[in-house]
Amino acid sequence: MNNFQTIILGIFGFFIIAGLLAVSMARQSSKDGLVSISVWGSAPRSVMDEIIRASFDEDKLRVSYTEVSENAFDQNLLEALAAGRGPDMVLLPLELLLRYKDKLQTIPFTNYTERTFKDNFIQEGDLFLSSNGIYALPFMLDPLVMYFNRDFLDEAGMSQAPKYWDEFITLGKNLTLRDDKGAISRSAVALGEYRNVNYAREILAALLLQSGTPVVSATPTGPRVALTGGKASSVLNFYTEFANPLKPVYSWNGSLPNSKSAFLASRLGVYFGLGSEWNELRKANPNLNFDVALFPKPRDLSVGTTYGKLTGSAILRTSSKASASLQVAYAFASPQVGKMLHAQTGLPPVQRILLTAKPTDSYGAIMYDSAGRSRGFLDPNPKISADVFRTMIESVTNGKMQSSEALNKAEGELQRALR
Repeated sequence: MNNFQTIILGIFGFFIIAGLLAVSMARQSSKDGLVSISVWGSAPRSVMDEIIRASFDEDKLRVSYTEVSENAFDQNLLEALAAGRGPDMVLLPLELLLRYKDKLQTIPFTNYTERTFKDNFIQEGDLFLSSNGIYALPFMLDPLVMYFNRDFLDEAGMSQAPKYWDEFITLGKNLTLRDDKGAISRSAVALGEYRNVNYAREILAALLLQSGTPVVSATPTGPRVALTGGKASSVLNFYTEFANPLKPVYSWNGSLPNSKSAFLASRLGVYFGLGSEWNELRKANPNLNFDVALFPKPRDLSVGTTYGKLTGSAILRTSSKASASLQVAYAFASPQVGKMLHAQTGLPPVQRILLTAKPTDSYGAIMYDSAGRSRGFLDPNPKISADVFRTMIESVTNGKMQSSEALNKAEGELQRALR
């Protein structure tokens, strides 16, 4: 038996043993009655209900799921916890981890070793680890990808979608069109602004992460913001140049519609969006001739990275049913559930073992490749970081600050948000 087979057997063996152990604990807890576990999350209710039906025997363990919109999730959960009516578990977005880590029960490494965790899940999942255990088990991933108008790229003489950022310099020149008054009528790419660029924070974060700037990283003394130094100024300059009318790559400004609307209206060549938007884009404009590709990378980077919106299964401290909740968390993290999630949503699994069998269709292949490349950062507060990124970008585009000044100011504001 080779090493790869040994690893695979070990991974499946772990989930089997963990599942049996958790089931045993749940049965013990349910001697005096049926155990019910409540779960909140932003995943579609229809998807979660199917997973729950397939994963649990409701005569032994009843799992109920409440779908909460992504925009309302943070506020609703805070209010519920304050009122003492919170759920047992949540499908917690990574961006909310720092806000809720003191409200979570960690899974000790004696139950689930760090080595097993890293062998089982994609690298971005490491952000759910602490020195004492695991805050959440990776559940679902939505990576940032590149959608492109095939007809526009053909017109620009590009035989394939751009892979490297330096290709966007030529693309910006060749694809952007202006009317007789100088106004942009067709854009090559939506970069440079914040308010009308969907996922501007995630796009810029991905660029910074590619340059070796971690944004916010874990250190032995706690999370630390790192936005200055290295290539960060060059990254911010590159991003904002696309909104500078004096630059040859100028292709976007604040007067244009939001980037998704422009793409759907065939007024934008390249749109950076989430993998989950694939079907939505196809339905919104069936006549749009577009495709999907990996998020671009610098030419000197051997393996590209992208930003991934990661969600994990977490148990709240307020739950009195830790053993049964652990069973649910193990089940949600299993390869079986990973397969179901992919089948129902098209999103890539977070389990490494499933990523070894890449789909043959173009969309599925890009999703799987993006999963292994996905990275993130420990966001102190999504609302604060959104405002910080917006101010950072706009202070450069309106000429109030140089990129180094804007980055230094943003670093200070994010660091204060960590306190």
